[in-house]
Amino acid sequence: ALAVLIYMYLLYRHPLRGDKVFDMNDSQRDEELGMGEKALFIEHPTDHSNRIKLGNVKPSEQPWKDTQKMPYTITGPYLSELFKRAFIDGLHNPIARPTADEWEQALVKTVDLLQPCQGANCEQKWYAFDNSKSPKCPFCGTAHQGKLPVLNLYSAAPNGSYRPDNHRIMVYSGQSLFKWHADNRIFPNEKLKGEDAKRIGYFVLHQGNWWLVNENLTDMVDVNTKQSIPIGGKVKLEEGAKILLKKGEGGRLIVVQMTGS
Repeated sequence: ALAVLIYMYLLYRHPLRGDKVFDMNDSQRDEELGMGEKALFIEHPTDHSNRIKLGNVKPSEQPWKDTQKMPYTITGPYLSELFKRAFIDGLHNPIARPTADEWEQALVKTVDLLQPCQGANCEQKWYAFDNSKSPKCPFCGTAHQGKLPVLNLYSAAPNGSYRPDNHRIMVYSGQSLFKWHADNRIFPNEKLKGEDAKRIGYFVLHQGNWWLVNENLTDMVDVNTKQSIPIGGKVKLEEGAKILLKKGEGGRLIVVQMTGS
């Protein structure tokens, strides 16, 4: 049910209500089969029999019911993987479905991938970065102009090395950095303490260069230059830059990639 609610909330359509008829003579039986025993994802990659027929779609339901224009993958890589597990791998195999905790983590990670669209007439205004080298809004087709920093997060391991978190931050000017980005032991859920909800840094584009401004990180270090970044200071975001946000257990390291043109 959680997977269905998230899919409907983000994509304005039901993941199982396509145009396949399961019982032509009994509408109640047709509903029971379509939502249960014979349920089939409307975006199944190989079985297209339950696809939404655009000829049956009202103008007010466009473009959301056009799964070619608005596939579930526009929700970004983290949520797309969970939708695949929920509606393709796990639809008739409950053990393969994502847990509620996985959905929560994927939603938080997806927020960090959001990028404002540069299209003046874009109705959606924001989109999830798809890990491509040329970011483009999937809603209006506007390509991003200029370079964009993508921050890959790594967490400290007990042996002193850093392991990838499969968590990225897509930067835009004015975006905030929070404690849960610097410390993997903190998570922005209902248990978050007030002091952990405060901003600790922000990003800004100034004269063609991207910067991270330190507001409340006592351990921030530019790893490549071995220079400490004091509170109130800033560090340039460029290809290959490595920025330590916090030392010790749970501490995170940022590795910068530049994308766009």
